[in-house]
Amino acid sequence: MTATGDTERDNVGWPLGQIALGAAPWVVATAVPWTVLLVLRDRMPAEVISHTGSNGPDGFMSGPAFVAAVSLFFLLQGAVFAWGLIKGAQTDGQYLLTAAMCWGLAAGEAYALAADLSGSAKGRDLDRTQLLEAYDVDWALHLPVTAVLAVVAGGVGVLLARKAVRR
Repeated sequence: MTATGDTERDNVGWPLGQIALGAAPWVVATAVPWTVLLVLRDRMPAEVISHTGSNGPDGFMSGPAFVAAVSLFFLLQGAVFAWGLIKGAQTDGQYLLTAAMCWGLAAGEAYALAADLSGSAKGRDLDRTQLLEAYDVDWALHLPVTAVLAVVAGGVGVLLARKAVRR
């Protein structure tokens, strides 16, 4: 049995199922922060917390600019995972692991970002100092939820990958 080469793969067309398997969770993950921003727009300050370091929140951007930057990053990750899933040199286990990582990371990152954005939604008129004082995200609660959501979404990715037609 021989592996399908790239030239043979091009002749039969793009593996749309594998592209969708890798890109779909990231497209949904991209929609999540835009939805949060839209729903909470009346409570969003001019700048939201865009970075949290070891000493706490320390970076600020306008909400739309922050979400646009994150969206670009999410879509880039979707492209990388889609490419990883259509690359033909994987064992079945590697293929399933790639799908699980893809779906789990997308879900976890989208949820964590939504929690972070909601932590910034404390009032339109807050300046940076006031926002830092008002920022309240219970990461002791959100991190375990993020982990469970990532594992469940990773399992969904594995189930979908088992049904996807590999070329």
